[in-house]
Amino acid sequence: MNKTKLSITCLLTLSVLTGCSKSSKSSDEQIVIVTEDKSVAVSGKAIDGYIVGGTVFLDINGNGIADASEPQKITEEGGDYLFEVPEKDAACLAYSAIIVDVPVGAIDEGSEEEGVARHEVTDPYQIVLQPTFEPITEADFTNGLVRNISPLTTVIWQAIEQNYPREVEEKHCDYLKEHNEAVTALKTEIEDTLRGLVSYYNLSAEQMYADFIADKDSEAFHIAQDIVKGLKAAYKLKTELRVEYPEGEVRVFVSRDQEKDEYFNVEDGWYRDVVVFHDTGYFSEDVKLVSDEQLNEVDYVLTHLDRTDKAWNDQALNGELSVRKDVYRDPNGEYRCSNIERIEFKENDIRYELSNSFGSLTFDTFEECVNDSLDDPYERSFRISYDIDSTYYFGVFFFREAQSRFTELAEWVDVENKTDLDSSEMIDVLKLMPYRWDDEVSIDTSLWRKRKDQGNVQLDVENGTDWTRATKQSDGTTVYECSSDGENWTSCEG
Repeated sequence: MNKTKLSITCLLTLSVLTGCSKSSKSSDEQIVIVTEDKSVAVSGKAIDGYIVGGTVFLDINGNGIADASEPQKITEEGGDYLFEVPEKDAACLAYSAIIVDVPVGAIDEGSEEEGVARHEVTDPYQIVLQPTFEPITEADFTNGLVRNISPLTTVIWQAIEQNYPREVEEKHCDYLKEHNEAVTALKTEIEDTLRGLVSYYNLSAEQMYADFIADKDSEAFHIAQDIVKGLKAAYKLKTELRVEYPEGEVRVFVSRDQEKDEYFNVEDGWYRDVVVFHDTGYFSEDVKLVSDEQLNEVDYVLTHLDRTDKAWNDQALNGELSVRKDVYRDPNGEYRCSNIERIEFKENDIRYELSNSFGSLTFDTFEECVNDSLDDPYERSFRISYDIDSTYYFGVFFFREAQSRFTELAEWVDVENKTDLDSSEMIDVLKLMPYRWDDEVSIDTSLWRKRKDQGNVQLDVENGTDWTRATKQSDGTTVYECSSDGENWTSCEG
């Protein structure tokens, strides 16, 4: 049976008409009806100078990679791009970052006005625009969306990425669509970050998102050029660490930091912050780099934290042992190294944790700063956490030598090779703590804290006299109130 082809005119009008027809008396002719799904056209510019030959994509699954199933396009002259997001994925425009992969061989058109010539990219990097968290409307399907992506928008995204919920292995659109509390927290993070960046760079919020080349904004252009140095250095190390930890989550940030400059008495320093979550724990390291021309070389380490997690003891109670080794540099150049040991069990949906904190040793150099001592804690804590009716609670109690309970569970120190310890011994001691929200705390502690988190309202109390209430508003902001008795509240800023 022959199929009658639709005319070109008919094909061009399919988005408006419900179908096309052709008059024919032949009974063996069949009309083919073609339908077209709605989509949102996303256009804009990739800007450093304008980037030609970069891959711009909607990162729906949040893995930072342009997967074949994700809407994407190669940027053209003037940094222009245009891609279509089908209706089934359109909601993700509110929850997913738009990323531009800038590969070796791409062209940076530079800026004649700023004396930067058109040149070929020799070090790969990414620029990113964070999610808007604004719902997609019918008008967006009709009019499309314009999204400019630049180094200035990327520094906003980096702050979000540093604070992204750890329980999510991938920053997937579907997770955020279903977890409004995470969206609220991230929206607040964007607002706080933007305020900080506006102050730090002395640029307005509008300048951070604008096409600074078209606007002939010389100040924003040169700030962007400076930021790109850090983006390239971070991308290089992140790529290397992903090879070393193929199943892990890797976060790398290279930037200037005014607060660190002030704390460590540095002038216009560059810093690198690395966090890697892997199958046996995580490590993080913050270092000062040599200079803006040597961003792959470490001047000195500021902090280095390394935690190992392992199944331990009673697995019927999800027994786990974590040991964290910390190294910190003081402003005077000395290094302090300390350890924290944590034992955890879970029984009847209640989590019991015992932590031992060990005093720090001081050394002249980072390489010397090794503290393997786990036999003489200076502080111990008992922490109990649980959920009731969608409300999360915890109580934690700290003890030092001045408190008699410091010596309870005396054998539960440096426990890794103590295979004969009975989990019920630890749990029975922690059960006696006044950890429930309404329990009166009359035991002797060096400090105690409790929390009650009902989603949009989080209550914290410390030592019974220091109360904080954080209330999340419908617009994504959070109101903080303080109290000395849990009944009379005032603004914490007052």
